[in-house]
Amino acid sequence: MEGDPSSLALPEDALAEILRRLPPRSLAASRCVCKAWRDIVDGRRLLLPELLPHSVRGIFLMYNDLDYPPAFLSHPSLDPEIFGKLDFYRNPDPHQWSWTTASVLSHCNGLLLYKDRRGLHVANPATQRRALLPPPPPPPSGRCWWGSEHLVFDPTESPHYKVLLVPNDPGDEELSMELPQQAGDESTSSMEWPASTWVLCVFSSCTGQWEERPFVREGEAAGMASNEALRRGGVFFQSCSDYWWGVFYVQCNGGLTVMRISLSNNKYRVIKMPTNIGERDYDDAYLGRSKEGLCCASFHDWYKLRVWILDDSCGKKEWVLKHHIDIRHSVSCVKMYCEENEGPWKLQDANIGEDSGQQNLQDANNDEDDSSNALVKSEVEWDSDSDNFVGGDIVQRYSDYIRVLGFHPYKDIIFLDLALDRAVAYHLNTSVVQDLGKICPYGYGGHAALIKSSFVYTPCLMAEFPENKLKAHIGG
Repeated sequence: MEGDPSSLALPEDALAEILRRLPPRSLAASRCVCKAWRDIVDGRRLLLPELLPHSVRGIFLMYNDLDYPPAFLSHPSLDPEIFGKLDFYRNPDPHQWSWTTASVLSHCNGLLLYKDRRGLHVANPATQRRALLPPPPPPPSGRCWWGSEHLVFDPTESPHYKVLLVPNDPGDEELSMELPQQAGDESTSSMEWPASTWVLCVFSSCTGQWEERPFVREGEAAGMASNEALRRGGVFFQSCSDYWWGVFYVQCNGGLTVMRISLSNNKYRVIKMPTNIGERDYDDAYLGRSKEGLCCASFHDWYKLRVWILDDSCGKKEWVLKHHIDIRHSVSCVKMYCEENEGPWKLQDANIGEDSGQQNLQDANNDEDDSSNALVKSEVEWDSDSDNFVGGDIVQRYSDYIRVLGFHPYKDIIFLDLALDRAVAYHLNTSVVQDLGKICPYGYGGHAALIKSSFVYTPCLMAEFPENKLKAHIGG
């Protein structure tokens, strides 16, 4: 086919009907023909209902200083039951009982990346498939570790996924080699960061191997950063990431910068966070994807929620302030009306969890029956427009901390943690609050108790899972 397919004299409705008859994988490939075809496929949701139901099934929660695996907050009516099938807390050795600590590290379009004592795993909870990745190569000379692990996956592009190890900041050895030393004052030492060529370690499910992959910087660096600035990220900093329109975005440098990484041309660009985020706000800035695209959220003066949208069109890389809301009045209603209730959502907690008797991921991977590849669908969805709204007159004003748990990727909703007590869904356009339920695990507390990372889970109903063909990489 020569020329631009969008210039063909074929009505859009007719082209949509033709594309609708293609099988899912061919339909996904047709998105790559041209922008016009991609807009038709996505705008009319020709493909996404088959793979991405556009629903939120729950939130994975990782707690600080808690030896048990992650908890999963979800509505009990939603099926399949995700947490029990992930089997985080069972020891794979049937002759030895012990807790197996696991950490959810990343989520992208229905796949989870998590780590346990055996290594890194990628899992699809909706179809009960999982693969154990080979260990990454040792880091290059001058670094003591590669960095944070992040997952990149889009079923509308390919059934394959990638895992990136992204450094949060230069390591000790790198700093000692590259930072010019000032006599008697290390705090004034500075360097241009990040480098013009940035080497990341990348795993591809297509090849089943890790590789060191250089990315060339486009545009300016973040600036001249000192030792102190480069290490400003605290223990509780969550390096958030997301994948949007073929581009991977990840927070680095303690939340000060966002790296825009293009895997198609091996280039990256530094995007500074909004200039009017205060010094304290960087630590709690949350990067995620909402209905409108890539977002950044932070709280200023404790209760003033600000949400920016990244304008990445026509070469622009600018943050546009979309919401600036004082939510103290709204969340005060939650404390008043819901303090004694468990809430409509339930916290599936490994601390008190029991064997549900359901088929786990290991069993599914070893099942030779093709029926195990069948799509797992749910007839019940969480209705974010009709579940447990909170309102009324305020008796007492809310006076504790609030943290962001994540964005609803398909609606103008942000999920919030109210002082490790309740989770709520806050509707950004209407200021309506929905109570979800209690989020503190049984027996958990103390001065160090908090949620250190969270991942909003959206299912992917694609049965194909390429790692199952790589027998050496299958967990179990």
